[in-house]
Amino acid sequence: MHGTIGNSAVRVHRVIRRSNDWTLKEHEVVISHWPDMNAIVERLPHRSTKAIRKFAGRCNLTTSRHIWTAAQDSKLRKLVAAGLQRKEIAGELGLSVQQIAGRLSYCKINTVRRPPAPSENALVHSIRQRAFELNMSLADLDRSLGNRKIFRQAAGRQRVRHSHIERAVKALGGNLVVEWMGQ
Repeated sequence: MHGTIGNSAVRVHRVIRRSNDWTLKEHEVVISHWPDMNAIVERLPHRSTKAIRKFAGRCNLTTSRHIWTAAQDSKLRKLVAAGLQRKEIAGELGLSVQQIAGRLSYCKINTVRRPPAPSENALVHSIRQRAFELNMSLADLDRSLGNRKIFRQAAGRQRVRHSHIERAVKALGGNLVVEWMGQ
């Protein structure tokens, strides 16, 4: 397989690979441009991104894992108790949102529940709000109505069947009343 190595503005050396081993020049390109994958792929078009990542792993170029300290755990618990979003917590601790989410899951720290998103349908919104007030998750509400994602996905929907609304009102301990205007 034939390929070129190096910047196109600089003198280009032609490399002929006769085996699957990495050449010294390829090694230098990976080490000098890591972790910029676009630059490496541009200079090594004959290598796949998967192969480059695997080779970088063998060279110990992968990103290091974050080790949580007790002070960071304590600060994480305080920020969650204050009601901050994961993105804000990540910015405060200087970590990624995925690292925060993983630590919250690992430590089993429950975040503050937010009220449901408003729906365009007033009946659906009031049902979702009542479930929130009763400390019932929308998944629990849907499970009580037959285990379909009716109210979990209702924020973006325009229409929910009347039969589902009636059953949800009964499940939440309410009455469905019709009032006529002008009489």
